[in-house]
Amino acid sequence: MKRISIVLISIALSACASSNTWEGMSEGDIAQWKQIGFDAQQAQQWQEEGFSPELSEQWSSAGFDLESATDWKKHAFKAEDAKRWKVAGFSLDDAIESREKGLTPISNN
Repeated sequence: MKRISIVLISIALSACASSNTWEGMSEGDIAQWKQIGFDAQQAQQWQEEGFSPELSEQWSSAGFDLESATDWKKHAFKAEDAKRWKVAGFSLDDAIESREKGLTPISNN
């Protein structure tokens, strides 16, 4: 019985860790997140990773989910640059290596 209680408490705590509310955000912030089509949970998650509504919109519009946007951003890529590398068929590691050599992806435009 004790083991079941611990599991239930763990589940409850992990559910609280990912907030489904707008708690902690100003009305202006909430309006910005809603304007770009994010719900409270998405907004909280992106904000926790250091993204503003504006940056979140740039990355999501460029075709990146939160995990991939976070990875590319950690390596100093901007959303549009990362999109060019990705469209050109580069993985993040290949893009980093190529950029360090001074290379850029070829644009099809």
